[in-house]
Amino acid sequence: MSLLYHYANNHKGFGILDDKAIRLSDIRKSNDYEELILFYPDIFDEILKLYNSSQFKFQYNNQNDEEAMRSILHESYIYISESIENGDFSNFVFCFSEKEDMLSQWRGYADDGQGISIGFSKEVLEDKCNKKSSIFRLERVNYITDEKRKEIINKMARKVIKEFKGLRKWIVSNITLDDLSPDTDVLLFLNLNSMIRSIMIDSLKYKKIGFKEEKEWRLFLSNQAYKNPEWVTGKDCYYRGSNGFSETLSFLRNKIEFNITDNNISPYVRLLFSEIGDSVIKEIWLGPKNCIAIKDLELYLSQHQYNDIKICRSETSYC
Repeated sequence: MSLLYHYANNHKGFGILDDKAIRLSDIRKSNDYEELILFYPDIFDEILKLYNSSQFKFQYNNQNDEEAMRSILHESYIYISESIENGDFSNFVFCFSEKEDMLSQWRGYADDGQGISIGFSKEVLEDKCNKKSSIFRLERVNYITDEKRKEIINKMARKVIKEFKGLRKWIVSNITLDDLSPDTDVLLFLNLNSMIRSIMIDSLKYKKIGFKEEKEWRLFLSNQAYKNPEWVTGKDCYYRGSNGFSETLSFLRNKIEFNITDNNISPYVRLLFSEIGDSVIKEIWLGPKNCIAIKDLELYLSQHQYNDIKICRSETSYC
């Protein structure tokens, strides 16, 4: 059985155990936010470069070909940039490591070794994410060089160009029925934004090569974390959108909570163990500077109806 480990200080770690829930945090408020924009804004430049190397007929906003392509890419860049700046574009993420007893993880994420590491069943998590209706992804992080990053951007830009070649014609034939209708341009713009957002969400499974020691996995939403108050508060209702849009809103609605600090608020959302699988936790490791007695932890777990959880103490030398 494969396990994935989440390192935390005692307050956060036992908060997870008390709540019987994973807390997926807004990645914009973490050290990993750079991964959300790992391919941005370079993806726009690459799309234009590929278009210019092999142009095809393209229309947008009463413009043609390269001028039209530059226009729609610029408008999308402005739109996405504003969404990033005002906090609207983000995702809720929960991080793991393949390693249960790693010094750098204890130091960086578990209160300098005083915290705990919780071992989650990878199979139970994968079963949750692999269900047809799932709105979650569990991804092993790929650690990449800058050269590899450029290769991935090129590959993704080629996919966008391929979609664009027949997209306007498809929109006119299947939706607007009028090439001159303003709605045709609007739908073209919305489709581009959707493709760019998907690329940015996909970037969460990548990280710079310098972090490869972490052996990280991430659990995150397949779609962006929508923050429109009209959508995610109040009564449950149906909104039409791309695949998983309404399902994601249903999960987020009235569930977003906040950690409060002296100068900020940080959104997070709970995913209950009962929504994943009650047997998702298999191990708990005590950090190299953690003073919790084994019997005390056994009593705590029994009082909270946890069964068959293995307790281990770190064997890492700590200096």
